Amino acid sequence: MRMLFATTALVAVSAVGAAHAEDADLALLKAQIQAMQARIDVLERQAAVPTAPPAVVQPTARPAAQPVAPTPAAPPKPEPMRWENAPRFTDPSGATFKLRGRILLDAVDATARRDGLADYHARQFKARQLFLGVEGQNGRWGYRLEGGAVSGGAWGWDDAIIDYRLDKQTSLLIGNQKAASLEGLTSFKSMTFMERGAFGDVIDAGYALSLQAVRTGTNWSLWGALQGDNINRTDAVGGYDPNQAVERLGATVRATWSPQLSPDDRLHLGAWVRRRDRGGETGFTYSAAANTAFRPQASSGATLFSTGAVGDGDTTVGLEAAWVHHALSLQGEAARIRVDRIGTDVSQALGGPNFDIVTAYGSASWFATGETRPYNPNGSFGRIRVAHPLDRGGFGALEFAARYDYADFSDMGANGVAALSAQTGLATAGTYRAVTLGANWYPYAYVRLSGNLTRARIDNRPVAGAQLDADVTVAQARLQLEF
Repeated sequence: MRMLFATTALVAVSAVGAAHAEDADLALLKAQIQAMQARIDVLERQAAVPTAPPAVVQPTARPAAQPVAPTPAAPPKPEPMRWENAPRFTDPSGATFKLRGRILLDAVDATARRDGLADYHARQFKARQLFLGVEGQNGRWGYRLEGGAVSGGAWGWDDAIIDYRLDKQTSLLIGNQKAASLEGLTSFKSMTFMERGAFGDVIDAGYALSLQAVRTGTNWSLWGALQGDNINRTDAVGGYDPNQAVERLGATVRATWSPQLSPDDRLHLGAWVRRRDRGGETGFTYSAAANTAFRPQASSGATLFSTGAVGDGDTTVGLEAAWVHHALSLQGEAARIRVDRIGTDVSQALGGPNFDIVTAYGSASWFATGETRPYNPNGSFGRIRVAHPLDRGGFGALEFAARYDYADFSDMGANGVAALSAQTGLATAGTYRAVTLGANWYPYAYVRLSGNLTRARIDNRPVAGAQLDADVTVAQARLQLEF
């Protein structure tokens, strides 16, 4: 820059000198150039000194900020309609409504070879169940209502329940419902076999109008129920005394524990106790059939395995166990029933001393296609989830199963009052043993085709010169669809 100004000044001086020859003017011009040069020197020295960066104002120290809880995400809005093999409707408030139902069509062939009686053969084609119902939830209140015709009979109700949820773990339920047994509480639609077998018949832990409380945890459940009679029964009119129209009454307590041993292993252990009193109704009857609800072996009028209506009251203690290892499932239950028999003053044909009944079963099932039995927190099993259904190019789910049933009524004794031949049920209060083989194919989660083959042996005691033993063979097939 200095050289530029110097050169410019010299050129100017030369030009001025050429135009004007006066010395005075030249002296003045030189003075001006010197002043300008001094000013340039000052500016260059200032430019050589680095300029300090502007001062940065440090923020005033403040306490560390406290963690702020994240704002919870708004819950997703409910879908107005969701398909669950039937539409489930949900309004903006979250209330739900869903239709439900099932169709079970059976073919049964049964043969009973009976000592002392003619052999009996039956073939049946019937609807095991034709059911229709609804379910829903409105705030803490829920409901489930389902009923229909069973084996061609009159319409009746199964589930008829109002449910109030105290919290996520605790529910109060009132209505027609069950409260005991692993197999009994597993839905009829989700059982491995077509029927619950002799164990389910003997313990008689079916639907009853009851008030029930259920609390569930991550791997446990507690049940308590105060029970009356089944909602489909007519009013009690007095079984032995017309002035005692008092309905039966019972109470059940159940507890389960189900640790998850590994991702592929689930253990279930349970126990329950029930006490019942017949009230003014007829006595409790203990009986069993060979794995069929049609009971064709009794259609000829010949009972094969039954005590008759001898129970004034009873106390039942039941034990449950199951283990699921991926595709393999083992399950068993046992129960002991202490029967308080009605007195001979009420009925000489049915009365007698108290006695014990023992019944049990053990079963195993295996999915050749790799599925596993889903377990519910309330201590029951749920619907099979088909891994590769037909509509996705798969084969469906294929299951093979076997079960052994046992029941023993032989502790029931004679009363010493009436003739042996006149004591109802004594001749058929023996022992029952059976083996059932089964296969299930699930093309989809809500469709099942089943086949069962049962061989049962009934050994009864000799009474009045006759012994009503029997060998029963039952072959069954079923097409089941639910929604």
